[in-house]
Amino acid sequence: MGTEVTARPAGYRQVMSVPGWRPWALTTLLSRIPDAMAPLALVLLGHQTGSFTVGGLASGAHAITEAALAPWLGVLADRWRGHRYVRVALVVRAAVYTLLAATATVLPAAALVILAGVAGGIGAGVPGQLRALLARTMDPPLLHPAMSLDTTLLELAWTVAPVGVSVLVAVGDPRLAVATMAVLAVAAALTSLRLPAAPSDGYGADGARRSGLALGPVLLRAALPSLALALVGGFAGGVLDTAVPPVLDASGSPASLAGVLFTGYSITSVVGGLIYGLRHWPGRIHRQAAALLAALCLVLLPAALVPSLPVIAVSIVAAGLFAAPQLTARSLTLQRDLPESAWSAGFSALYAANGAGYGLAGFAVAALLPLGAHFAFAVPLAVCIAAAVVAFLPSGTARS
Repeated sequence: MGTEVTARPAGYRQVMSVPGWRPWALTTLLSRIPDAMAPLALVLLGHQTGSFTVGGLASGAHAITEAALAPWLGVLADRWRGHRYVRVALVVRAAVYTLLAATATVLPAAALVILAGVAGGIGAGVPGQLRALLARTMDPPLLHPAMSLDTTLLELAWTVAPVGVSVLVAVGDPRLAVATMAVLAVAAALTSLRLPAAPSDGYGADGARRSGLALGPVLLRAALPSLALALVGGFAGGVLDTAVPPVLDASGSPASLAGVLFTGYSITSVVGGLIYGLRHWPGRIHRQAAALLAALCLVLLPAALVPSLPVIAVSIVAAGLFAAPQLTARSLTLQRDLPESAWSAGFSALYAANGAGYGLAGFAVAALLPLGAHFAFAVPLAVCIAAAVVAFLPSGTARS
């Protein structure tokens, strides 16, 4: 397990000069864009078959299977050489996307939902495997800026994906968007052929073989602070995505403006992530993650409380500045709290916890909407702030 580095972190140029950085970055970005396209593309694909309900079920199946299988596939990936799993998973996912695009208009609704779930599940271990590879190939002084760049790539994918889906649907139809997801997955599989080998060649720096080491009770306890923050962070993100459209509608603005505001949120998130990675910041890394999450939710509160479009817009766009930094901080916390032999399983579990929180947010907002859109936005945000404050408080069990 790593110790905290207090020196000024290396710059982004040094990270990008590490052998293997470019194929890793290309594989990571190309594999994440289809994930980010999937929610909107699958909803619209379902609608093309005659029902937004089918589209919602397909999108939900993609997300739920991905979150549910991520920890287990992270373990499997280590047992079956991580690079090989990444390539095979991306190729199979591309094949399923192709099948969806080719048969969506003739498939029964249940089959479409099942195929969407298979596509989500098969690639669930890829993000954790790629993030673990990044951590293994970077020297300790480079980890902070490297993880910031990783988060920036994530936010970049979520910035371009909705716009890409909208353009593809406008010039063609939803099947074109899903087919493009397949092409991107194949491209990611091809770039993964040039991924660097981890220096430990199958063994962690702690000497333990990485062949499927799952998060047992001791390691799970060590990872719990990061996983808890991922759950709450995913919940906050889900609340934002789910509550903003009805809040805009209740404020007398078009709900469709949510897409524009989310794009602004993603852009400022990229900016915040790059700024965060330029230096080490005061305080222990776990407490930084908690403070950043609390700040994000606090900045969002005016959007939940004031029925004014300018206030809502400024609040959401400003909150993005804290989004990528808190993702980076929680990844660094997990990387530090676990031995290298558990990084793949740990990062996959982190991904799953974030997805679980995101899914729970939809249920929470839906349950509160009868009491008012602003209430359904404000109360979950208050819960997130309270949870982040608890996580920030000193603990005898949370190593920071």
